[in-house]
Amino acid sequence: MKLINLTNPAVDLTQLARLCEQADTVLLRQDAVYLAHRNDITWPCNNIIALGTDVRIRNVSPIAAIGVISAAEWVELTVTATQVLLWR
Repeated sequence: MKLINLTNPAVDLTQLARLCEQADTVLLRQDAVYLAHRNDITWPCNNIIALGTDVRIRNVSPIAAIGVISAAEWVELTVTATQVLLWR
């Protein structure tokens, strides 16, 4: 499982889809958490999550399909992932 960190809401999802597999995880961080409240996005993999601190700071209400994780859970995902990518 790759962990793909998104930090920019202006991401090109078409390019990201070429890299993603269904088992991968996309983590929305920083300003990318603004994407968490949109229900018009077709994500390139099944597991989309957002970093809780960024969600709270930006006062975003994620849709039900997007999980919210803690910083400790983020560290655990980073440790267990086969590859960690920062996608801007």
